[in-house]
Amino acid sequence: MVVVGYGTQEKVNLTGAVGVATSERLQNRPIANVGEGLQGVIPNLNIAPRNGDPSQSPSFNIRGYQSINGGSPLILVDNVPMDLNRINPNDIESISVLKDAAAAAVYGARAAFGVVLVTTKSGKEGKVRVTLNSQVSLGKPIFNMDPINDPYRFVQARNLANERTNGRPAYDQDMIDGTKRWSENPTDENAWGVVDGVLRFYGFNDYTEKIMTDFAPSQQHDLSISGGSENSKYFVSIGHLNKDGYLNSDRNENFKRYNILMKAEFKVTDWLTLDEKIVVNSQQSDKPYFYNWDVNINTLARVNPIMPIQFPDLPFYVNQGDRETYAPYIGKYFGGTNFFPYLEDGGRSTWTNNDIWLTQGVTLTPAKGLTIKSNFSYNFFHRSEQNVASKIEIVDNNLLAAGLISNGFSGNDFIDERASYNQYYVFNAFADYKFSLPEVHNLTTMVGFNQEWGNNKFIRAQANTLLTPLITDLNATTGLQQTYGSSSHVSLRGAFYRVNYIYDDRFLLEANGRYDGTSRFPSDSRFGFFPSFSAGWRVSNESWMAGTKTWMDEFKIRGSYGTLGNQLLGSNYYPYIPTLGTGQSGFMLSSGQRTPYVSAAGLVSPTLTWETVVSQNIGVDFSLFGGKIDASFDVYSRETKDMLMRRDYPSILGTGAPQSNAADLKTTGWELALTWKDRVKNELDYDVTLALSDWTAEITKFENPEGVISQYYEGQQLGEIWGYETVGIFQTQEAVDNAPDQSRLGANWKAGDIQYADLNGDGVISPGSGTLSDPGDKRIIGNDTPRLSFGLNNNLQWKNFTLNLFFQGIWKRDHWPTSGNWTWFFPFNAGHVEEYFITDSWSEDNRDAYFAAPHISTNDKKNIQTQSRFLQNAGYIRLKNANLGYNLPDKWMSTIGFQNANIYFSGMNLWEYSPIRKPLDPESIYAGAIEYPMQRVYTLGARITF
Repeated sequence: MVVVGYGTQEKVNLTGAVGVATSERLQNRPIANVGEGLQGVIPNLNIAPRNGDPSQSPSFNIRGYQSINGGSPLILVDNVPMDLNRINPNDIESISVLKDAAAAAVYGARAAFGVVLVTTKSGKEGKVRVTLNSQVSLGKPIFNMDPINDPYRFVQARNLANERTNGRPAYDQDMIDGTKRWSENPTDENAWGVVDGVLRFYGFNDYTEKIMTDFAPSQQHDLSISGGSENSKYFVSIGHLNKDGYLNSDRNENFKRYNILMKAEFKVTDWLTLDEKIVVNSQQSDKPYFYNWDVNINTLARVNPIMPIQFPDLPFYVNQGDRETYAPYIGKYFGGTNFFPYLEDGGRSTWTNNDIWLTQGVTLTPAKGLTIKSNFSYNFFHRSEQNVASKIEIVDNNLLAAGLISNGFSGNDFIDERASYNQYYVFNAFADYKFSLPEVHNLTTMVGFNQEWGNNKFIRAQANTLLTPLITDLNATTGLQQTYGSSSHVSLRGAFYRVNYIYDDRFLLEANGRYDGTSRFPSDSRFGFFPSFSAGWRVSNESWMAGTKTWMDEFKIRGSYGTLGNQLLGSNYYPYIPTLGTGQSGFMLSSGQRTPYVSAAGLVSPTLTWETVVSQNIGVDFSLFGGKIDASFDVYSRETKDMLMRRDYPSILGTGAPQSNAADLKTTGWELALTWKDRVKNELDYDVTLALSDWTAEITKFENPEGVISQYYEGQQLGEIWGYETVGIFQTQEAVDNAPDQSRLGANWKAGDIQYADLNGDGVISPGSGTLSDPGDKRIIGNDTPRLSFGLNNNLQWKNFTLNLFFQGIWKRDHWPTSGNWTWFFPFNAGHVEEYFITDSWSEDNRDAYFAAPHISTNDKKNIQTQSRFLQNAGYIRLKNANLGYNLPDKWMSTIGFQNANIYFSGMNLWEYSPIRKPLDPESIYAGAIEYPMQRVYTLGARITF
C-alpha cells in the first residue's frame, strides 16, 4: 500500500505521480536530518544541502522551479504540517512524494510545490518489542582551505600583486629579509623584531591547523518500545543527537537534538477507535559569536598568515630592562583581523527551538465500507536566541612604544535577545466509502474538510555595555536599550474530495479537487477551486496480453491533468494590505534613546490572488520476471500562471510599484525509477535501484519591454548565465595594444590580464545596453540549472552480512563562482593566499596558468567579469553512503535473549568526482569555500531488538 492524500492506495491502482521511500533508506546512516537521507532516493525530489552545518536544513524542490517567487513542498507528518529538520529519521515508517496535481489536489492551496507525506512508526499487535540503536561518528571536512605555508613566499606574492595593482610593494625590505630568515631557520628569535617602535612578526601561523581539529565527534542514540493487543497498540521512542564542530578550542560549537514520539491506539468498540499522538522535539545550537564576522570555520582560516596572535615573551628584541615595561602585555592578543580573542572571549551565539504537537484522532466505522476519521492537532513552538558580544582587550602592536592597550575593532559589547512564539491548530475530518458492484465495478469516494489557523509573535531586545561578561542578562547592562516586536496570524480552510473508479481491474479513473480559502488574499478573491483528473490502463490485464504473463507481471499506462493554487507569495501574511514601516533613527534624544519613526505604506494591488499551477503528466509502470525488474517512467509539463511581479511605472509615481499577478513560467521534465533485484545460488541477494530525472524551466510571460537581460524576460531559460567569451590571457604588452579596446571594463591593461572576445565586431569590448537587442559582447555562456540528477542504490546480502553503496550526483551544472570571487580572484583582500592560486596564476615564468596575474583590490574587477574561462562545471558523483553490517546469528540471539542484533560501519560522503576546481564543493556551490565545509562522516553503530 502507498500513502496518498488522506488515505492509502494499492500501487497497481495509482494514476498520479507518487514516489515512495521506506524506512530502510534512512536507517543506520549518520544523518542529522531527514533531508540528507532522502537526497537522490526519489526521482525529482531535488535536495541541496546548504553546507555541512548540522543545524542547517537542506533546501529542496519537487520537479524543479515552480515560481520565480520561490517556495518549497508541503511537509505533512501524519497529516500535520511539520519541519523535516525536527523529525528523528529513525521514527519514520515511510515517505510518499506527491508530484503532480492528480496526487496533490486534495491539499489545494499548499500543494503547488508538491507534497511530502511522512508516516511515522506505530505500535503493532504482539509482545513488547524494544529496539535500541546507538552510533558514534567522526566527521572530517571534505575540502579545506590550503593557505601558503611559507611567509617569505607569501610576502613576495603579495608584493607582486600590490605592485601590479597600486604600483608599489605591500611589504618593505626588512619584512622580506625577516621572513626569508625565518623560512630558512624557523626559530623564535628569527620570528620577531621591532622597526621604528612597531613589533613585527616574520614567522608563519598555520591558521587551519590552529583553528580546526582533524575530526569532529558526534553521537546518536534512539530507543523505541512498541507492542499491543487486538484492542490497544502503542509506540514510544526517545532520540538524542549530539554533534560537535571543528573549532580547536574548548569554546567549540555544538548542536543537540532531542526527540520524543508517543503514539497510542485504542479500539473502544467495533465501530469506534481512538488514537493519540504526542511529538516533542528540542534543538539547541551553541557557537562563538564574532562581531562583524561570519561565524564559519573557513572564514576563520583565511586570515593573514604572518599576522601575530599573542604578545610574545621574548626579551631579546628589546633593550635590557624593557621586559618589565612590557610584562603586562605578554600573552595578550593582538588586534587587527586576529580572531582568536573573539573565539576565546568574544561571547556566544545560542538558540533553542522547543516544539510540541498534540493530536487526538477518532475513527468511526458505522457501516460496511464506510470509514469516518477526524483529528485535531495543536502545536506550540518557541524559539529563544541570544547573541552576546563581549568587549575584547587587545594589544595594538603599532603602538608598542607607547604601551597602549585598546578594545580593538569589536565596538560596543552588547546583548541581543530574540524570542518567537507560534501556535498552530489543525482540524481534519474526512469520510471514505468503498463498495463494489457486481463482478467488475469498484468505486471508492472520499470527502473531507480541513481547517488550519495559527498566530505568531516575535519579540526582540538589545542592550549595550555589559556590567560584566559573566552575567548575560539584559538587566545587567548600562547602555542603550532597544526593543522590537511583531505579531501575525494566518488561516486556511478547504473542502476536498476524491473519487476512484476501477473497471474490471483494467481501467482506472480518478477525480480529485479542493475548494480552498486563505486569509492571505482579499475577501473577494481568497477562495479558489482546484480540480484534477487522472486515468490509467492496466494493459497487462487485457485478455490479449495473456501470453506475456510468464514474464510480464504488470504494465500500466497513466495520465493526469489538474490545477493547484499557490498562496505562499513570499513571507508576508498580508500582501493585499498596505502596511506601515517602523524603525528607529540613527540619532538619539537627550535621554539616550533613539527616535522612533513610522514610514508611509507602499502600494498594493487590490486584485491580488492565487498563482495557479496547471500540471500534466503521462507515465508508465511495469514489472517483469516475477518482480525482478520494477520501473516507472514519467514525462510532465507544469505551467505556473499569474506569478507575482512588479510592473514598471513612471518615476513620477513616487513609490515602488505594487506586486500584481502578471508573469508565467513553464517547467518540463521527465523521471525514471528502475529497480533490479535477484538472488544468486540461493546465497547472495542483491538489488540495484536507479533514480534519474531532468527538467528545464522557461519564462513564458513577463513584462520586460526593453528586454533587459538582468531581469526576467519572455523566452528566458531559468538559470541562464550571461557573460563574455574569453580569448585567453594577454602574454605581451604588444598583444594588449593590438587587441580590441577593453577600457569599458577597466583600466591599465597589461600582460597577464584577461583578453575578451569582440563578438559584435565593433572593436570595443562592452556590455552594450544590457538588452536582448544589444547585449554588446555578452552571450549566454552557461546555465546553472542542475541537469540529469541521479541516485544509484546498491544492496547486497550474503548470509549474515549486508552491504549498501549509495551514489548520488548530477551530470552537469554550470556555475559562476560569484559568492567566492574574492576568495578565488583576490585572495589577498582576505589577508591570505591559497597555494593553488600561487602555483596557477600568470607570471613571466608561468604563462600557461589558469588564473590571471594577481591583483589586490576588489574594485578592479576587469579580470573577473563573468566569462567562459572561469565558468565551472559543478556536475559530480559522490558516494553518499556506504554501510557494511553484520547480523548476529539466530543461535546467539536465543542465548542472550535478543530478537536480532546488527552491528554496522557506515560512511557518508566517502568519495566524489567533480570537474569543479577546489576548494569549491559541487553540492554547496553558492556557499562555496567560505561556508561550513561538507563532511566525510565515519560511523560505528549497533541496532539491537529484544
